Amino acid sequence: MNILLEKDVFAFMKQLNVAVIGLGVMGRTHARIFSELPNVQLVAVNDINHALAEKIASEFNSVAVKDLQDLFADENVQAVSICTSDDQHYDVASMACKHGKHILIEKPLADTVEDAKGILDQANENGVKLMVGHSLRWDPRYYLAREAVQEGKIGETVHLHARRNNSYLNGQRLRGRTSVAMFLGVHDLDAIEWITGDRIVEVSAVEVRKRLKEFDVADAIITTLRFQSGAIGSYETSWVLPENHVELDAKLDITGTDGVLNIDILDQNIRVYEKDNQITYPDTMYGVDLYGKQTGIMKEELSSFVEGVLEGKSFPISPEDAYRAVKIVKCIEESAKCGQPVKID
Repeated sequence: MNILLEKDVFAFMKQLNVAVIGLGVMGRTHARIFSELPNVQLVAVNDINHALAEKIASEFNSVAVKDLQDLFADENVQAVSICTSDDQHYDVASMACKHGKHILIEKPLADTVEDAKGILDQANENGVKLMVGHSLRWDPRYYLAREAVQEGKIGETVHLHARRNNSYLNGQRLRGRTSVAMFLGVHDLDAIEWITGDRIVEVSAVEVRKRLKEFDVADAIITTLRFQSGAIGSYETSWVLPENHVELDAKLDITGTDGVLNIDILDQNIRVYEKDNQITYPDTMYGVDLYGKQTGIMKEELSSFVEGVLEGKSFPISPEDAYRAVKIVKCIEESAKCGQPVKID
């Protein structure tokens, strides 16, 4: 056997033991994907609803651990996937860092700038690998957009527009636990800087509160962006699309000195007209059940985390970039509140 083949066999034999904490929609997706990846063992799951944890543990041949302290004390657990609500990210990530567990954390990194910085510092101090699940970094449409812009195919960015509008059902489901800018905006604000290679230096935002005012959160926010290069942009995000509309309406248009780039995500290029006159738009990108296994963006995201931990590869998004996205969101929220532009340090 030659040396290269021996190394390949060694790499293939390495395994990462992962626990998933928080078993809502995203946590259950993480648990399923980890259970299907060849170089991963899903060793534990945890949720405040222990009956749910036991059900999912049974489904994916894992163990439901009721007490987080017991989970983190288990030396068999090498890494954790944190899929709890945003306001719990700091406490859970701090426990992970204290016990030396590598961390995949669903976006955002945290719901305050202070907590986001605290997680960063603790991960660095404890030698913990940290990746934040900004899923657009694994979306082929946004990846190809970055390639085109970075290769100079549209010249220098002059102006851009982005939007991410979501169903009212999501805004209602979250019941004010987070803001629309943090829940949705954090995606695009990171992606815009990543794709253009330019920094947002000032934001000016306005908001409206109608459908979700009982939860004391904005229905929609529209933000003007100023970039370090002198380019300008606008960003629109909401979570009050009608229930009989689409789940996601997302767009990115970049106009450059030599060309234009357009991403338009509305109906996923497939429509199902059901017998009760309902029209549905099946997901074709994020989590597609293909021949009994999960494939798509989320699988690529989790695979990158596993490779980064096992093989020492850099993650497609740095913790510092994820921290910066939180900071920009908070500046947008501040601008909407005070009615004035806010500069980003």
